[in-house]
Amino acid sequence: MGLVNLLVRGLGIAIGAQVGARVAHRIRPRPYPAPLRHLLDHPARMQYRDPVATLGPFGLGPGRTVLDVGCGAGTFTVEMARQVGGEGRVHAVDIQASMVEAARVRVAAAGFSERVQFHHCGAYRMPLASDSVDLAVLIASLSEMPQPLFALEELRRVLKTGGRIAVSEELPHSGYVPQRAVRNWLREAGFRYGGLRGNPFCYSLLYFNDG
Repeated sequence: MGLVNLLVRGLGIAIGAQVGARVAHRIRPRPYPAPLRHLLDHPARMQYRDPVATLGPFGLGPGRTVLDVGCGAGTFTVEMARQVGGEGRVHAVDIQASMVEAARVRVAAAGFSERVQFHHCGAYRMPLASDSVDLAVLIASLSEMPQPLFALEELRRVLKTGGRIAVSEELPHSGYVPQRAVRNWLREAGFRYGGLRGNPFCYSLLYFNDG
């Protein structure tokens, strides 16, 4: 019974730590810790976060202008750059300078530097022209923002009429927000529902900006 008790105790501690982290994040949302950025590409995460499979439903294509909000270490930025091609443009935004630099190095190593413009800034006010973006992508980043509606209002400004916004969340992230809450935010911000893909563990919502 000693081993069983130890296992049960360890499980209880792990669950307690997860609950504590999620409660703390809900009270005070914050960006993913930059020192742990290597975990963003962990093989276990890539099992459900393969960049090609994740971005596939969003409708990227040659010549598009795409906004990667909360680009982190560039996990998805490189694939975005590949899909928009030489005539397209990716704007990669992150509030943490070290994340921006890590993404910049990664994009350069892939040979896509000319396709990506990096912005060290928050999502509430971005140095982008109004009506200039075809698609905005937020992967496990909207839930990290203390004021998600402020970010969505800014995204409506930069998105073209008819442009799309894709919001994707994943349960392992301590800031995970259920799709119902995200749908309420998007509706309140004035976006029109376009579709849902995935399941409660990892889902993606697509919405349209009707202007």
